[in-house]
Amino acid sequence: MLKKGFRLRKKEDFDRVFRFGKPLFFGEEIGCRYLLDAPSIRLGFSLGKKYLPLATDRNRFRRIFSEVFYNHQEEWPKSGDILFFLVKRPKKVDTKQTEKMMQNLFQTINKNRKV
Repeated sequence: MLKKGFRLRKKEDFDRVFRFGKPLFFGEEIGCRYLLDAPSIRLGFSLGKKYLPLATDRNRFRRIFSEVFYNHQEEWPKSGDILFFLVKRPKKVDTKQTEKMMQNLFQTINKNRKV
């Protein structure tokens, strides 16, 4: 589980990232929106029952993404809010696939920050 400092927790924060964040999609299943104006790095997950009906699947998704997030601390952007969501039911979510997604996400964020 992510520590409180690394989580998006308020509805206003989720709405702000959904409304003003830049989209980034990983294949046809998983997407994210990121907003670089936050004071620190925070993650949020919007996983509906439509695509992951079992709570154990939703929690596993969060745990895998949180683990990969912690394992790549040196690549983190300095600040920003990142919100992950599902576009359709994922076939398989594993650590290797998630590591590739996070590296792609961090490279994109760092590239956009420098521009």
